[in-house]
Amino acid sequence: MIDFVLALLLWLAVFVPSSVIASISARKSPKRAGFMMQLTMLLLSLTAMKLLGGFERFGFVWSDAYIGQAFVLGFAISLVLNLFAPSETTPGFLPEGARKFFLLLLLAPLSEEALNRGLLEGYLLNHGHFWGAITFSATLFALPHLMAFDGPGERAIVLSGAFVLGLLAGYIFALGGIAPAFVLHSSANLAGLAVLKFRESRGYK
Repeated sequence: MIDFVLALLLWLAVFVPSSVIASISARKSPKRAGFMMQLTMLLLSLTAMKLLGGFERFGFVWSDAYIGQAFVLGFAISLVLNLFAPSETTPGFLPEGARKFFLLLLLAPLSEEALNRGLLEGYLLNHGHFWGAITFSATLFALPHLMAFDGPGERAIVLSGAFVLGLLAGYIFALGGIAPAFVLHSSANLAGLAVLKFRESRGYK
């Protein structure tokens, strides 16, 4: 039990400062808040991993294992989840154009996987917890997604979808490290963008 408490404190030590910086940034530019939060989250996660034993100890090393499977799985599962989600679940604070793709396909997957899989799950895996590490990291990964949406129906869909993807990313991280988890996360976001573009082409908002 103490391992999970310490892991939660470690997660909060990164997530809370990142959220504060994002809130301050949002006062000047709401569309910049996401960048600031993700960048701060990445830097703090990397710093924590380095101080606690190094990147390799936390699975934050590049490996080609499971890359193809991760891409297909992330895209397919996210495609199904997004098709059943209401069209209103697209947050309005996202930047436009190329910056949206950079945020959703590169920066956010890298920073969120660094925190939730690398730091949090890696810590618990190092202490002998396998399924507990996967489930705990998936839960903490899913919860912050609620902040971006309004309405209990939308939030329930977003929470359940993020939790499922968190479980998949956590499992594949435990097998192959950060690279396939990042690819799964990025391909899931790509599927979400594809559904969004399809809906926009059909006149949905």
